[in-house]
Amino acid sequence: MKATTRNRLYTIDRTVRKVLQIVTVVLFVLLILATLNTPWKRDIACVFFGLGAFWALLIVCRLCLSPFVKSDEEEEMEEKVEYILKQRHASELQAMIEDYSPLRALTPDQTERVKRLLREQPSHADKSDHINLANIAKYLTALEQLGKADLSDKRNLRLWVAQVTRKKVPTPSQFNEAIPAKAKDKVAKARNELTRLLQ
Repeated sequence: MKATTRNRLYTIDRTVRKVLQIVTVVLFVLLILATLNTPWKRDIACVFFGLGAFWALLIVCRLCLSPFVKSDEEEEMEEKVEYILKQRHASELQAMIEDYSPLRALTPDQTERVKRLLREQPSHADKSDHINLANIAKYLTALEQLGKADLSDKRNLRLWVAQVTRKKVPTPSQFNEAIPAKAKDKVAKARNELTRLLQ
């Protein structure tokens, strides 16, 4: 299912839920009024049954939408997981050795150009807030081959990439496996691009 369709169904479900809550309160009030001995008792009962049918329709609508939208519990769980991951990511960045940089033998201007190049790389195809690991790996490998980077400290390198790109990075095992990059042709192209960039 497309994200736009999922978002539309989610909006419909939440709107139906809000209307259902309001109708439930109105039904409860009408039920109390119907028990009172008033001249409008019959009219109130008619409105109550008419609104009751609408209430039942809303329940059916929510039941039909439920397989396609997240429940409140699922949303709450996702928010908690996201919060934990953000906290973990922040603590990882704090754990990075102070003033660490894999870059070597570059002027401050060249360093900024390299960082900008890494930052401007396209994101992961499916996750816009994640790096494209293959892309970043080819540039890091090219930098190492040019003698402009030391990639031996993979732990801090991973955290440095996250800090520079301002995006999420894969797990340490995935990251470590991807570096150095194996695609020689792509690394060669990246090396040429970096040579021009650093002139």
